[in-house]
Amino acid sequence: MRLVRGNYSLSFDHSWEGLYLANKSKNNIQQAQLHIRLARLYDMFSMDDEVYSHLSDALEISKDIYFQNEEAVEQLIASYMNLAVKERKSGNYKVALKYLDSCLVNERVVERNQVEMPFINAERGYIMLQLGALKKADNYLQSSRRFTDDKDVTYRTNINMYLGELKLKKKELDSAIYYYNEGLNLIKTKKYRSDLMPEILSKLSEVYKTKQKTVSAYNYLEQSQKVADSMLQLRNKTNGELFEIKDSYLKSISQKNEQLAEQKLVIAENKQVQFRLKIILAFAVLLVVVISVIYRMRSKLKRTLMAKRETEMESQLKEEQNKAKIESKSKELTSYALQLIDKEKDIDELLDVLKNESPASYKSLNYKYKKGAKDLWDSFNLRFTEVNDQFYTQLKAKHPDLSITERKHCALIKLKFGTKEMARILNIEPHSVHISRSRIRKKIGLRRSDRLEDYIANI
Repeated sequence: MRLVRGNYSLSFDHSWEGLYLANKSKNNIQQAQLHIRLARLYDMFSMDDEVYSHLSDALEISKDIYFQNEEAVEQLIASYMNLAVKERKSGNYKVALKYLDSCLVNERVVERNQVEMPFINAERGYIMLQLGALKKADNYLQSSRRFTDDKDVTYRTNINMYLGELKLKKKELDSAIYYYNEGLNLIKTKKYRSDLMPEILSKLSEVYKTKQKTVSAYNYLEQSQKVADSMLQLRNKTNGELFEIKDSYLKSISQKNEQLAEQKLVIAENKQVQFRLKIILAFAVLLVVVISVIYRMRSKLKRTLMAKRETEMESQLKEEQNKAKIESKSKELTSYALQLIDKEKDIDELLDVLKNESPASYKSLNYKYKKGAKDLWDSFNLRFTEVNDQFYTQLKAKHPDLSITERKHCALIKLKFGTKEMARILNIEPHSVHISRSRIRKKIGLRRSDRLEDYIANI
């Protein structure tokens, strides 16, 4: 945004509006530039507090820009230079020189921003001039003029005015007139720094007065006063408008800020309420899901436990029935075996009597008895094996090295048969039963203190 030439009120209005938009869009570079423009406007009306306030704001913003990106150094230099100019105008030359030194932020600034160096040197030259260091002033100012002589920069007017003042102090009056006229020519042809015209005309009047050319001195002084009066009238007329614009702007900004603050507060409250409602809704949904999952899990667990319990009960009932059936059949077999043994004893006694009384009949009956007894015991062994099949399966799984006869021996032990009964059932001698028991103990791995009967009973 450029200053509207001659219309300070409009320039001021545009600058404040631009600053509001820059603040809203958070454009740091535009914020710094507009603070500098407002400082220049306030400086035209000698409102120093406002000038320093805006220049300080511009400097802080420019520092932030530079710290974020060292390549963006131009705005920082501009802020330091404007502060230096203000301090120089206020007569604070040492402070102004410090600000000018600060323009050289790092070693690369001189190389990358050579277009700014002539202005820095021009300001240094003018300060040296005010401090009486005329030789240094001449070096700085001539260097600046050589660099900007063919360039389109507004402060060429400043450089020529400073050189004119330097030559005036050195009593080089013709050179002073030359540089002052150069400055006036730039104002008239290029419109560079028209605000310096009254001062340059006044200086020319002073030069001609020193040369004792009173007519020329009077003419330049009269022109200076006319231009100054015209500018002063414009500034005085605009000064009141500036305050009105500023007040209007600040009030509108204040109202907008209040409205924005209220809107933000309402939005924040609505967001907080929405957030709470979302949390409550999410918690409610989560609670429903958890309850549903728990209910399903409990139902499933209950069904599983009931099914397991039913299965266990069925299995237990079946096992008890099988056990009762086996015990019943085992008792029947035991009773049957004992009856066979008793009958064999009786038959043996009868055969012994018959052997003495009728040897011929004894031989025939003894053969039939032996054959019938063998068939009966074979039938008993078959039924015994069928009844004790599960026992045989478990015994074989635990002790696979036991023979079939040894497994039968273990089954008879489980049925609590004695040695003689076992011998008759297994069709072996009683002595062989003892040998078989010893062999079984060894294969099973029982200790001397362990009872074979107890071990077999637990299978």
